[in-house]
Amino acid sequence: MNSTLTGAVASYLAQVRAELSDLPPGELADVLDDVTGHLTEVAAEFEGEPTGVALQERLGTPHEYAAELRTAAGYPPRTQPVTDQNPGNRALRWGLIATLVGPFFVAIAVFAGGQGASAFFGFIGFVILFGAAYLGVRALRDNDPRVVLDTPRGQRGERAIRDLIEQIPPNVRKELVTIGQPVWWVLRGAVGGGGFFLLFGAGAVAVVGAIGGAVVSVWVARRTQQDRRWLWFVVPLNVVAAVAVPAFVSAGFVGAYSGVFDRNDYNNSSNYNPPSEGLRWNGSEVTNIYPFDAQGKQVSVALYTQDGEAITLPLQDCATDNNNAGTKNSNILPHAVATYPPNENPTAEDPNESVCKDEIKAPFTPPQFPTASQTPTPSAKVTPPPASKPGVTTTPGTKPTPGATMTVQPTR
Repeated sequence: MNSTLTGAVASYLAQVRAELSDLPPGELADVLDDVTGHLTEVAAEFEGEPTGVALQERLGTPHEYAAELRTAAGYPPRTQPVTDQNPGNRALRWGLIATLVGPFFVAIAVFAGGQGASAFFGFIGFVILFGAAYLGVRALRDNDPRVVLDTPRGQRGERAIRDLIEQIPPNVRKELVTIGQPVWWVLRGAVGGGGFFLLFGAGAVAVVGAIGGAVVSVWVARRTQQDRRWLWFVVPLNVVAAVAVPAFVSAGFVGAYSGVFDRNDYNNSSNYNPPSEGLRWNGSEVTNIYPFDAQGKQVSVALYTQDGEAITLPLQDCATDNNNAGTKNSNILPHAVATYPPNENPTAEDPNESVCKDEIKAPFTPPQFPTASQTPTPSAKVTPPPASKPGVTTTPGTKPTPGATMTVQPTR
């Protein structure tokens, strides 16, 4: 096969060779030399490089062209199935797998509920995407990527895309290319880089991944403009970004809204529901209570609510600590707490062995209690009344007036 043929002409020649591959090698080489010369002459009749459609209109399909050669040379009809030797068809097939199947699994990963499921489907999706894209580039061999457009499926796709582009006003198309394209490069790279780490649970480096993804995305876009084979990787990644960007943006808005909603609920005391179990003080859990009397001496008390319900706390002593039957509660406080002090009598077999001891003393020093000093009020001095003389009667509450005459009557 003449390697100077390119584009649609080379693709057409490859399909003719596949149709004649059952011929003996020597005869096949002679026939292909004649076909190469004929295709070169036909291609020269066009003003530019011919397309696959133009060649088929001029020569017929590769199957029809090969059948005419068989009839003219007296070869029997082909009985074996034809292996597809068109690089355009194989490259397009792998490209469609990379564009449709790979992003499908990535989309499942984006919308999956669990982190493990997201990581699994994301890994499968990217493996299919990059694997199929690589095989698509390999299928091209040394052919120009435009051979894909010379296949029937490629031509239909190209016409559909051109019809869609024609619906966009020319001024809008210009703005999309000059402004929208660079913005899209950065956005898809940032979402792809950051989302990749989020899918695998590495949220701490998601920002770094987003910046790196944006840089790589711009570099790949510029590289694609020089080498069209990069399209086998870029087009599937564009599909992934088209699904992931709205998902991540909407998730960000929902997260921000829910965060504001949660803060409003927390600030509204009427919506606050305290825990239904346990004893709490200023929001912290209470595990023990150490009562003291007025003189600062630790005492043991039994606690009850205003309804006579015992206020119990879980026991923490050595018996409870070594018992696996379950937690027991008591309202006799304070509770003894299991402690493991260093071994006072170490042995050679186990110098670090320690024995559990119950500690009921408060692990803190209570503040100094105020002394209730009560100074006794000095009592009023009472002067006893003068004793009455025998035989003399005085009227209480009367005070002798100076110069007055007091009559004393003898007692009979």
